[in-house]
Amino acid sequence: MKKQLIALAVIGTMTAPMIAQADATLYGSFRFGIADTSNTGPAGSKTDGDLDLVDTSSRIGIKGTVDLGLDSTEGFFNVEWGVNGVDETESDVKIDNRLMLIGMRGDWGQFILGKQYLPHYLWINSNTDVFQPESREYGERFYLGNIRPGGGTGDSFLKRTEGAVTYFSPVVNGLQFVGGVVLLGQDDDSDDVIDEDVDAYNVALRYAANAFSAAISYGDIETVNTPGAEVEKDALGFAVKYQANGLELMGRYEESETSIGGSNTEDEDVIEVAARYTMNSTAYYVRVSEYDNKIGDLDLTQWGIGISHKMGKGIVYLEHINNDSDDTFGDRSIAGYRLDF
Repeated sequence: MKKQLIALAVIGTMTAPMIAQADATLYGSFRFGIADTSNTGPAGSKTDGDLDLVDTSSRIGIKGTVDLGLDSTEGFFNVEWGVNGVDETESDVKIDNRLMLIGMRGDWGQFILGKQYLPHYLWINSNTDVFQPESREYGERFYLGNIRPGGGTGDSFLKRTEGAVTYFSPVVNGLQFVGGVVLLGQDDDSDDVIDEDVDAYNVALRYAANAFSAAISYGDIETVNTPGAEVEKDALGFAVKYQANGLELMGRYEESETSIGGSNTEDEDVIEVAARYTMNSTAYYVRVSEYDNKIGDLDLTQWGIGISHKMGKGIVYLEHINNDSDDTFGDRSIAGYRLDF
C-alpha cells in the first residue's frame, strides 16, 4: 500500500508543472457504490454475497493540446490512470494505465497513436451502455469485443487497446470512417494471414443525422497464448440510436467467433436493446440482452433497470442487474455516488 501511495504522490508532483506550463487539463472521476450480489455460481449451487463497498471504475487523467505551427492542425495528448482504493482486500491502492496516447487532428481528420479506445467499443458496445460503469460480469457482460480471446491476460482487443494506431476521417454528409491496427511486437505476434507485424485490426463506419445514428464495425485479432496454439477472434457489430425530447432508444447486434489451433471454441451472438428517459436532472433507464453461444448450446438473458440523479458534477444512482439463472454470474443491486472534476 505504501508503494502505491508513493506512486500517487510522484504522479501528482510530476504532473503539476506540466499542467502549469502546457495547455492541459487535469480531470478525474471518483465512483463508489454499496453493492449487494446474489445468485452467483453454477446452477444448483448458487450463493449470495455480503454487502460490499466497491469502486466502479474511478480514474484520474491529464489531457490537452499542443500548437504544432501548422494551419488547421493541432497536436493533442491524453494520459489516464485507473485508481482503486476499495478493492476486495479493503487495504490496497491500485493504479493502472487506462490511456496513453498522442495524436494530431485537423480538417483532414485525426490520427492517434498509443493506448486508446477503438471504434468497435465507441460506436457499437457503448451505444447501449446506459448503466454507470460496472464490471464485465454485469454492465459489460455481453460486450463480445471486450473479451480477450483464448484466456490471455491484458486489456481487451476491441475496447481499450495498447499498441494501437487509428485514423478517424472527417465527417462528410453525416458519414465518418475509422481504420485502425494493433501492433504488439514479436513476442505476441502470430498473424500469418494479414501481415506478420499486425496483431489486430478494426474498421468501422458511422452515420449520424439529426436524432438518428447508426454504425457498423468489424475487428479481428490473432495471437498466441499457449505455445503452438494460434488464437484468432473476430467480431462484427451493428448499432442504432434514436433520441428526441429526452427519450433515447438504442439497440445493437454483435457476433463473434473464436478459434484455438484451428478449432472453433466460441460462436457467439448477442442482441441488446435499451431505453433511457431524462427529465430535468433525473434519468430512468432499462436494458435487455439476449446471448447465444452455438458451441455448447448456451442461451442467456440479462436485464437491468436503474435511476440516476445529477447534482452539478455529482451523480447518485440506484441500479439492479439480473443475470440468467443458468449463468455463473449472479445478480447485483447497487447504490452509488459519482463525483467528476
